[in-house]
Amino acid sequence: MRILSPPRRRPGRVWLLAALLCALPAVVQAQPSALRSPEKAFQRFTLPNGLEVIVIQNHFVPLVTIEIAVRNGSFTEGPEYAGLSHLYEHMFFKANEKYPTVSAFQARMNAIGALYNATTREEVVYYYFYLPSKNLAQGMEFMSDAIQKPKFLPDELEKEREVVIGEFDRHESSPLFAFSREMDVATWGDLITRKQPIGQRPVILSATPEKMRYIQHKYYIPNNSALFVAGDVDSAEVYKLAMKHFTSWKRGADPFKTDPPPMAAPLKEKKLVTVASPIDYALVQYQWHGPSVGLDNKSTYAADVFIYILNQRQSRFQKRLVESGLCQGASNGYYTQRYVGPISYSVTTTSGRIEEARRALWEEIQAFDSPDYFTDEELESSKTHLRMESLYESEETSEWVNTPAFWWSTTGLDYYVGYIDNLAKVTREDVQAYIRKYVKGKNYVLGITTNASALRAANLNPKEVLQ
Repeated sequence: MRILSPPRRRPGRVWLLAALLCALPAVVQAQPSALRSPEKAFQRFTLPNGLEVIVIQNHFVPLVTIEIAVRNGSFTEGPEYAGLSHLYEHMFFKANEKYPTVSAFQARMNAIGALYNATTREEVVYYYFYLPSKNLAQGMEFMSDAIQKPKFLPDELEKEREVVIGEFDRHESSPLFAFSREMDVATWGDLITRKQPIGQRPVILSATPEKMRYIQHKYYIPNNSALFVAGDVDSAEVYKLAMKHFTSWKRGADPFKTDPPPMAAPLKEKKLVTVASPIDYALVQYQWHGPSVGLDNKSTYAADVFIYILNQRQSRFQKRLVESGLCQGASNGYYTQRYVGPISYSVTTTSGRIEEARRALWEEIQAFDSPDYFTDEELESSKTHLRMESLYESEETSEWVNTPAFWWSTTGLDYYVGYIDNLAKVTREDVQAYIRKYVKGKNYVLGITTNASALRAANLNPKEVLQ
């Protein structure tokens, strides 16, 4: 089981795809969209109960992935439910009405050759089985029983609470855990639980079967879910099996009409966060509220392109901060979310150069919207490489299916289908507009962490460092 907030893009392994693209120029010209490569087998339909079914055909390997995505996650969690969407994820693979014990559930999985996993994020939870495509019918029935008929047995809940607390302990043992939490508090205020899938320890320990049932009845309904079937399958067969096994799943009230998640309010002031950590280096991080996908899609495309420009070794950003020897690393990111995605820029440096590194990072941020901060070549290259990554990721269907599931929940598949085409439209002016709208002149959180003695020696004064 996994709880994670993914990096927006993965720059690695692009060289391999670049070689393939050079060898096949005609294919490149014919496929300008992120989903064009697998789109010939990308089909959607909706069952009478509101369940969306997405079929992605790939017949190279006789395997199939059956995945259910649910619009749930930490964004639905007030303080009393902090972390319970993740605990629910663990209970998904336990007893249900058809398989009333864990051993029966495991035996059935073994019989159909299935492996399983799940992921909890801020704005989606998804569950998936990998199995031989010849067992598609059994897998569809098995998924239907798991999603519709969980038992939430008290003894199993007790065991899974301990497993989840073990994960919490591993997160907490990270030397940067306390710093990350303090940054979240400063950035999100009262909405912190809606940004932390790992949750809160006391809430996890006090979870009950009744709370699991509440989550089930509110969010685990067909009209708040999507079924993804990807691999060596036929869409007509998937349709028949979906109608057979999932139409009995009862539609429920739209949870976001009766209880819409709150949107984070703009930061009211600049904040300084300092945390002593058991580390030998220093981390300096600036963080802003970024665009919300669905409300300002144009800025999300500009953010992604700009991230890629800054992360390249030859960029001005990297040359000033890293190639100069001032910092050991410099990074930036924007995490796309519907309920306000965070923007961050950070550097790591030696504990004796905190203020020098902070000033240099700040000066770069202030120059982001200057007309010559990046070249036309850098702009076009970044868009090309982002497109290549999307094509590369789509080659391995079993893993790639998680990507459209993420976008289905966060903003809808149409955003994803048009993603690469919209990236191609990003201009220098779009990047400048994004920086001016969300970064320059806006309130932010500045976080600095290093060991206690170095932090004392830095003697950071909020009036001096908050500009």
